[in-house]
Amino acid sequence: MVAHAATRPHYGGTLRVESRAALPSLDPSQSIAPAEIALRDSVLSLIGDTLVALDANARPIPRLATRWQSDNGNKRWQFWIRPGVFLHNDASLTPAHVAQSLAAINPNWKVRANSDYIIFESELPLPELPVELSRPSYTILSRASGQLVGTGPFRIEDFQPARRLVLRANDDYWNGRPYLDAINVTLSVPLRDQALHLQLGQVDLIELAPDQVRRTSQDNRRVATSAPSELIAMVVPNGSSPAEDPRLRQAISLAIDRVAINNTLLQRQGEPTAALLPQWISGYAFLFPSNRDLDRARQLRAEVHSAQAPVTLAYDPADALARTIAERVAVNARDAGIAIQPVPAMTNNGAAAKLVRIPASSANSHAALASIASSLDGAELPRVLTAGTPENLYAAERALLDDFRIIPLAHVPESFALSPRIRNWTAPRYGGLPLHSVWLEAAQEAAK
Repeated sequence: MVAHAATRPHYGGTLRVESRAALPSLDPSQSIAPAEIALRDSVLSLIGDTLVALDANARPIPRLATRWQSDNGNKRWQFWIRPGVFLHNDASLTPAHVAQSLAAINPNWKVRANSDYIIFESELPLPELPVELSRPSYTILSRASGQLVGTGPFRIEDFQPARRLVLRANDDYWNGRPYLDAINVTLSVPLRDQALHLQLGQVDLIELAPDQVRRTSQDNRRVATSAPSELIAMVVPNGSSPAEDPRLRQAISLAIDRVAINNTLLQRQGEPTAALLPQWISGYAFLFPSNRDLDRARQLRAEVHSAQAPVTLAYDPADALARTIAERVAVNARDAGIAIQPVPAMTNNGAAAKLVRIPASSANSHAALASIASSLDGAELPRVLTAGTPENLYAAERALLDDFRIIPLAHVPESFALSPRIRNWTAPRYGGLPLHSVWLEAAQEAAK
């Protein structure tokens, strides 16, 4: 009987979370660093809802929209809005709220409200619009009061960028009150400090870098790991001299030893890749060869006749793993006769290239690719992506990678260490924080 009682859900309690992200804004209409996106997506799923969700097979299902239909060759869509849903300011959610929210996120969309539905109109077909609207960046929020007000299981009680975020349970949530009373997130905490705080019992949930996972498990800590879904890549923006010659960028890509990076620096927690989407999402990542070809890299480098200044590669100075990867890339490139100089991002805003980490944000291949593309300095999916077929997705990803301005290195999982108090952790395969369904075991039960 005691064992059964210890597993019975409890209402109440405050979950203590730490994150290295500074999180300057929660508003999905504002740009933030790619490394901050995963946490913001998780927070958005707690304070609001999207029109459409995805089921276990990554297919669209109703959320705030009860149903939808399209006509005119997928150029016109109608989404019927769920009745009886309230915003956190006690106002009823209306189609006007939804239209205003989506227009703020994507001003290029033509969205208008009717009595109980909204209408999308486009000059181009949008066959994957329901899937697109499942992305956390399209969470429905009201901005009329100057603050973000959603419909989700938690409401914002306090937000201080780079310092803290406090969420309070929404007792009137349309889909059922969450178990937790509150979530307290401390921001800008280095990973090493997070590990110490968990060991001292000061926090319930922390982040782990790939090279921390094995050691944390060996210390008998609870570790939760997603499938490899976060992309680590080198990005070379347009106009980035001295890396403007595509042959030089291709030579860098061919010189990189992705297998060694995964085996040594990532402790085999990730997967070496030359693709944007991981194999388990797309099914075709193996078509992008990731093996090192140093002979071809040297040949391409020799074709670039002009004197070559070092290519500066910026990395996040708060991310120790990013620094070691950038240094390994520089060593690999040197073998091909290419000089790369790793620099902390804050010391060189004009770096020729940068190392980025971008979450997939979805198990649906179309939504995941769109999310990654939107994180790459405003890159958009090529027009060839008119429908989410594997052939079209492959063509779109190939078009994004063809000029080697994006050089994928690895896909890594999203990993967390959990205190013994946390129960009912069922994170999606692509990561994220499933805190709407988590509950905390009572202190005396957790100690048993």
